[in-house]
Amino acid sequence: MERESSVPAFPELFTKRFQLREIKEGDAEDLHKVYSDFEVVKYWGAVPFESIEQTASLINDFQNGFSLGRTIRWGIAEKASGRLIGTCGYHNWAKKKWRAEVGYEIRRSEWRKGVMSEILSVILPYGFHTMGLNRIGALIHPDNHGSGKLAEKLGFQAEGRLRDYQFVDGEFQDLIMYSMLKKDTKWLAL
Repeated sequence: MERESSVPAFPELFTKRFQLREIKEGDAEDLHKVYSDFEVVKYWGAVPFESIEQTASLINDFQNGFSLGRTIRWGIAEKASGRLIGTCGYHNWAKKKWRAEVGYEIRRSEWRKGVMSEILSVILPYGFHTMGLNRIGALIHPDNHGSGKLAEKLGFQAEGRLRDYQFVDGEFQDLIMYSMLKKDTKWLAL
């Protein structure tokens, strides 16, 4: 997909172990391993993907969202191998309201290895300082204790339960709204 000249270059970010880069069509196989795993997507608001075409369509949505200035979704690539182990980024980006929501998912084999702490320590400052956000929200399923603990560890505050907020696989689900404000994030200063 060729970009129009008005679309900025996709920003790359780096951590000690990972490169955060644009997600391309060639990443479909790596990401399909993430999105087809029930344990990974059960709190994500989706059912496991059954075909690689679903993953390719999602990659296209990520690319279009960036081109339109509505989202930014990075692929989380291992520096050593270059393979993608998941994605992270911002959606529901309301530029005139100075806010967006952060989301992420990684392969189950990478859970409890400090991956998302490392990644979020780079993309949260990017959101506040480069994107100009004042508020970053995170919608987390009440049973997703790992993400809830991570959000609180990083300084997010739980604001409340959104009852029947999403409909997934025939059932309504509650979500907890967490938020982080720029003024409350002294550790993010660059």
